[in-house]
Amino acid sequence: MKKRTLLLGFAALTISAASFAGTPDKMQVWLKDGEPKIFDIDQVDSVTFGTYKNPEITPLTENFMPPKFAQPNPLVVNEQEQAFIRANNEFAQKCYQIVRKLPKKQMTDGEAQPRPVHFFSPASLNFALGFCANGATEKGAKEITDALGFRTENALEDMNNFYQKLYCSLNSNVDSVDIHTANALWADNKNNVLENFLETARDKYYATVRHLNFREDPKGSKDTINKWAALMTNDCIKNLSVNIDTRTRLVLNNACYFNAKWKIPFEPCGKSLFYGSVGDPEETEFMRIEYAWMKCAKTDNYNAVSLDYSRNHTSDWEDESSTAYSMIVVLPKEGLSLDELLPTLQWDSIPLQYQSCEIRMPKIKVKGGYNLNDTTPELNVINSMGIKDIYESFPNAIELYPGDNPYAVSNVIQDYFLRVDELGTEAAAVTTVEVVETTGMPPAPYVDMFCNRPFAFAIRENATGLILFMGEYDFVPQEEGN
Repeated sequence: MKKRTLLLGFAALTISAASFAGTPDKMQVWLKDGEPKIFDIDQVDSVTFGTYKNPEITPLTENFMPPKFAQPNPLVVNEQEQAFIRANNEFAQKCYQIVRKLPKKQMTDGEAQPRPVHFFSPASLNFALGFCANGATEKGAKEITDALGFRTENALEDMNNFYQKLYCSLNSNVDSVDIHTANALWADNKNNVLENFLETARDKYYATVRHLNFREDPKGSKDTINKWAALMTNDCIKNLSVNIDTRTRLVLNNACYFNAKWKIPFEPCGKSLFYGSVGDPEETEFMRIEYAWMKCAKTDNYNAVSLDYSRNHTSDWEDESSTAYSMIVVLPKEGLSLDELLPTLQWDSIPLQYQSCEIRMPKIKVKGGYNLNDTTPELNVINSMGIKDIYESFPNAIELYPGDNPYAVSNVIQDYFLRVDELGTEAAAVTTVEVVETTGMPPAPYVDMFCNRPFAFAIRENATGLILFMGEYDFVPQEEGN
């Protein structure tokens, strides 16, 4: 395969197109300590492709290689890019206000989770929608770029370049945080992927690009996508919520994975009562940090603390640049609910400053998923952000196969996993965009924080404030059937 050199404003990087030269049966998962993790195609494939009925189809069986970094590549942005991040965070806040109203379907170790936790990755959704915009109509692309805050003259190009830069930074493993993101494009094996869309998938989103047999083997095709998701999320997410069937023509995925130890570990402190927004208090396993010097905030409406993740280099521990990622925990004042606080909370403007702090919070382990285009209008996250045209038409990703009806997006789904314990945090999300053959159907000072009542949290990149994951913890009685 040929080599390409990509020159970005922040680094000169050599990129190998498609799979390794001479080894098309190899694919790359993510980067760790500058080294690619490689696996065999057979570890993912569960589909028998057979003979391609369209002789003009060249089977796609490749993974476009991301840049290889000799050292961490921290996210450094200019003024315009910082404005993009602010807009992305505003989009995250708006989406989350709808997400937190969606039904919570969660499992823990195979059992229904009795204490639902809302958890959401705006970063994963942003990558997936950004990728998706390149296959939409001009109107659909503008709806997506406007919603994500890219309103420049060359909005689509600026968005692609920004997400390329963000991708490269997230996959360079700054500090001792294991974080990576990955994209995938899965097309039906009777459909040619249009060259412009394929080139963007390779050059900007470093996507795995594959042909699968959706029409004749939807189950095997979904098995393949599930195996990809499991590899990308360290087995945190093994079975995506999306329904693949014979009408599926294209699936786009983004996976985000995060695993880090606390800079200051928690200690177990036994069980205490947690007072949820409804129902009786429940005994819950708590952990604590006592009298530590941390960045905290105490306002009229809430207390907050920034829990830093560990670093792998030596520097002044009070230096804000010493850690790249943190979790911000926000506890409303007694008598104030999350419903009242969150709609107006500005995550970028929490007045954090170093002071002595004690925090006690529950341990968390949960996984679940959301349909981001719920059939109830007020719960449809994607439509509520002004993105509608992709559900009507999606013509610029794959060629229309003779005899097929036009294609359109049918589902935008996000699956997630979260574990928070004494040692650190493991978080993962996979966002799936499914494109189907249409049938005329509608689209489906001293601060003491005792978090024994509903609280919110966000995992962010510290230098820019970019929110990667966000969520809340509350006790709600388990609904029948969940």
